[in-house]
Amino acid sequence: MNTQISQTYQKRFVTALAAVLLLALIPLYLLAFYAHPSVDDYYYGAETAALWRESRDAGAVIRLSFDMMKESYETWQGNFAAIFLMRLEPGIFGENAYFIAPLILITSFAAATLSCFYLAARRLLKAGKAAALAAAVAVSFCALEFCYRPVDSFYWYNGGIYYTFFFSLSLFLYALLIQAGSGKTRAGRIVAAAAAVPLAFLIGGGNYSTALSCAVLLASVCVFLFVTRRKTGAWLPTALALAALLVSLAVSILAPGNAVRQSVTGESSGVVKALVYSFAYGGYSLAEGLKVPVLVLWIGLLPLIYRLTGRTNFQYRCPLLVLLFTFGIYSSQGTALFYAQGLRMPERMSNIIYFNAYLFTAFNLAYFCGWLRRRCPGNALEKLGDKLFASEKYLTRFALALALLFALGCIGLCRVSEGSDGGAAFDLEPLSVNAAYSLASGEAARFDAEMQARADFLSAQDEGAFVILKPLSASPKALVHSDITGDPEDFKNDHLARFYHLSGVVVGTVEEE
Repeated sequence: MNTQISQTYQKRFVTALAAVLLLALIPLYLLAFYAHPSVDDYYYGAETAALWRESRDAGAVIRLSFDMMKESYETWQGNFAAIFLMRLEPGIFGENAYFIAPLILITSFAAATLSCFYLAARRLLKAGKAAALAAAVAVSFCALEFCYRPVDSFYWYNGGIYYTFFFSLSLFLYALLIQAGSGKTRAGRIVAAAAAVPLAFLIGGGNYSTALSCAVLLASVCVFLFVTRRKTGAWLPTALALAALLVSLAVSILAPGNAVRQSVTGESSGVVKALVYSFAYGGYSLAEGLKVPVLVLWIGLLPLIYRLTGRTNFQYRCPLLVLLFTFGIYSSQGTALFYAQGLRMPERMSNIIYFNAYLFTAFNLAYFCGWLRRRCPGNALEKLGDKLFASEKYLTRFALALALLFALGCIGLCRVSEGSDGGAAFDLEPLSVNAAYSLASGEAARFDAEMQARADFLSAQDEGAFVILKPLSASPKALVHSDITGDPEDFKNDHLARFYHLSGVVVGTVEEE
């Protein structure tokens, strides 16, 4: 914002944006109470759930999770921090406790996105509080609403805790390092730096995509701050966090279990193919994620970003080189997976790549605007910004026009087709619209009732029984990752049977031998 725009107007503007975000969160949180475990939730929660049912001792459950994390480190995979959390999925404490999972995932992601973008705008671009909040709220809203596959990010604990949660931790880490390098008080900088080190170590024990891209980014920032001869207080916290992350990442990579898992999943695709796949998918994800409402977001923020670049002394000399370099960092998110498994990208991982697109786009827009401002002063974008931020009337009209375009873009994303029952089937975006529809139509309630009935029925079965379940009649898009099948050998069926100590479970009917 600008001093020519009154403080009252700025507060009202930010309040309106914040209200939209809060209203959008309401159906997302309400939908959380209809969520249920699925697939790997049952596999990783089997032992801890059994212990909880026997002992009701939360401490014993946590100790068991730690012991099984060590076992997994030796026999399957090295992501120690993620594996520890996976075995503590809320469903082990009872089917009705699973709502805690989406509450954790949604809240951590929203808070991390807000804090990271707010501090980046406030401290790096010297934005005022209102401008920084407006930008952070707008980006957070779009990141939530246009998630690539919402169920994998927010309503399925196992997939969300492994990818989305650790991505959220990386955003918190960036926010802490910004605070550590530019905080107003010495005490605040020290506290932020001290908190960043253990957080970085934790991130290194999560998914390799986040850990690797985070390490590359921190290394790049650290080198830049060092060679530009910034004060020790600016680069030292980043260097310490990087060291902690690299130690943790090394512990994860060197796990004996990784070799065991690699032997099961198949041969590596090799370095060259992994790099080609990474850059190709990086370009694809950036293009595919740029939906009309997201494009409207960046158009709306462009005059503000341009104006803010004038508050820094940075010269923004090489925009193309920076674009290529940051694209390399962005693309590195898929390298570890492509190297280990080839062209197999789980959608829960695609989510965080799409989330990172917001960081990539915001940074490069800021850099380009800074370069344009210094290279071509008095350009059309500068004139537009001057006009908008000098008049509350023009700024209001601009915001309303963007809101209309945004709404039209959202309508264009909604698809209506013929359902399996012959009636209309709706595939709705944004996520809050989808959630509200599931709640209002009763679809979420039907799914919840059927899943609860299943859990009660399975809990009542004798150990070793073979169970046939009815197919689900309701499958809300945001809630259902996948259901079991009619094949008792299907891994999803096996996980569910393992959780309830059954010999097998299927849906539908099976032929008698």
